[in-house]
Amino acid sequence: MTKPAVAWFQSLTESVFALGAAARELRMANNTATTVAWSVEPHRLLPVDGVLSVPGEPFFRPHDVAIWQVAHAYRRLENSTKRLYENTALAYAHGAAAAALSVLVGERPRYAELRRDDGWYTLPPIHLPDPAGHLGQWDGASRLAELRSALLQRLDEVEDTATKLRCSADEFSVALADAAYAFGEQAESALHFALMTRTNEDDEENR
Repeated sequence: MTKPAVAWFQSLTESVFALGAAARELRMANNTATTVAWSVEPHRLLPVDGVLSVPGEPFFRPHDVAIWQVAHAYRRLENSTKRLYENTALAYAHGAAAAALSVLVGERPRYAELRRDDGWYTLPPIHLPDPAGHLGQWDGASRLAELRSALLQRLDEVEDTATKLRCSADEFSVALADAAYAFGEQAESALHFALMTRTNEDDEENR
């Protein structure tokens, strides 16, 4: 049985929602990884004094070694989920804002469009899309502009810190993922407003 055709605005809405849902999953994963990493911090645990006789390793302390191994694994997990969350949240911010802006200027994209390379979203080098100036009297426009400014500030801070310390930007991002997610969420709301406005205008033209 042939599946019914999906309207462009439905597939676009679902596309942007899926990006947000992906960011939420990774945010939760990162929160969990941070919690479990904190749970095995050495200063939080009672020492276990027993030692083993291991040839070549005098005074081998199995509990200390196990805690070190677990903490190392958890820290690697935390770093991985943090980078994934940041990358996906930024993709959500770009994708939602670009989709909203496209609809506001009269286009009919069927999907949010982003590139991926080796498991990561490759974000456009162009400026972060800014649909706020096309939203008329929508009461969320000022909040969208504020969140966009906050995200741009975070991006500048990360780039500046990475340049000064000669290390990768993701190691020193300060709440970058959360700022990107907040902007993406508001941009998704702007998309809903744009689609509602567009639908109303199309209905009036067809009368």
